[in-house]
Amino acid sequence: MTDTLMLPDVEVLELDNGFRALLLQRGPLPVVASVLWYAVGARDERSGETGVSHFLEHMMFKGTEHFAKGEIDLLTSKMGGSNNAFTDNDSTAYYFSLASDRWETALEIESSRMRSCLLDPQEFVSEKNVVLEELAMGEDEPWRPLYQACEGLLWQVHPYHHPVIGYREDLERLGVQGMRGYYERHYGPNRAFLTVVGAIDTKRTTDRIRELFGDLPRVADREAPLREPAPQGERRAELRTPHSVTRLCIGFPTCRMGERDDYALDLLSHDLGNSKNSRLYKRLVLRDELVTDVSVINETRQDPGGFFVLCELRQGADPAKVERAIREEIARQVDEGVGKSDLARIRAQISASFLFQDESVLEQAMKVARFEAGTPAGYRTLEDVLPTYESLSSKELRQVAGRYFDFARSAVVWAVPAAASNGKTTAPRRTRAKAKGSGAKGTRKAKGAGR
Repeated sequence: MTDTLMLPDVEVLELDNGFRALLLQRGPLPVVASVLWYAVGARDERSGETGVSHFLEHMMFKGTEHFAKGEIDLLTSKMGGSNNAFTDNDSTAYYFSLASDRWETALEIESSRMRSCLLDPQEFVSEKNVVLEELAMGEDEPWRPLYQACEGLLWQVHPYHHPVIGYREDLERLGVQGMRGYYERHYGPNRAFLTVVGAIDTKRTTDRIRELFGDLPRVADREAPLREPAPQGERRAELRTPHSVTRLCIGFPTCRMGERDDYALDLLSHDLGNSKNSRLYKRLVLRDELVTDVSVINETRQDPGGFFVLCELRQGADPAKVERAIREEIARQVDEGVGKSDLARIRAQISASFLFQDESVLEQAMKVARFEAGTPAGYRTLEDVLPTYESLSSKELRQVAGRYFDFARSAVVWAVPAAASNGKTTAPRRTRAKAKGSGAKGTRKAKGAGR
């Protein structure tokens, strides 16, 4: 793996109202991708308004003062391009991919809906039903409720506690005026930045951005959320589900995106459970035949994030044995670190995944945006990503594992079939085995909700 990575030749434009644009000229294909990234997400929602960030994302496609209902998608389709959006815990992002001779329409759309979204009451009612249906479908999906329950235990004070899609009770009582207040409070040029990658004329693009965004008024700066206190012990929960399979999610509080420990946790997640060569796969799937599926997620965020282990048990497998085996493998990782050959393999996999993201202009625009939003050094962090992975030794990985993989700070949630439980708890209440000690940046898909 290479130890250096050329920093993309990004031209940064900063306007007096706080708006920023990151422009990257790239050929030879005549296409342009743009990503408008807002520092607005589920963490900004107050008590009683959960889910409004994601709901508002839907409404941003339902008409502005200059673009009628349905016109944004219609124009995009007529121009042979694509558009979409997503909301996660920290952010909301809107993106377009268009031919280079017509892509500036995306700038016009983004400028219009930044401060001039209509939020029509009839459209609001119609789209609320869509969002509630999306929520209901998620509740029927086997993994989402389990993951959200683990998040809810891991964060009890910080707004990461509530799901991105929100609670049904909050969404049902949310009115259009409540959404309008949220929109006017958070959507403004100083709470957003733009990345543009592709076959652009940077001088023309800079002039157009100044023209479209330069006069938009600022909004209030982002408020800092409540800080999550350190956990005082292991937290456990059990869900009774309509499904026929038992599942487990274990979460540990960790660090912020872009910190050195974040890169170490990526390497540890691959070693622990993200391939057929991983510790948990070889132990739980191949050797002991206790589970059919196991995965590990390093979910760092702009505030301290989490590290999650998820698995799906085989029919008849003993939950106590599964949890004990996971604890034992985590303890071994803390003691042993990552083997030399495994570390080389994992670094190569992460490097390939990271570099492949530059193959399309949209993927590169999204990667630049995610680092700009999520790390203290912004997009300039890209230069240090691969060298940081390369510099992490097995000794340091053991130290990081010992620092975070402490079951006294964990959240453990079981999802068990309600029909099979007959009022009896299937999952273990406790286990004696304890861990000792107290995926690649830019490649993660946004966890959250989209339209």
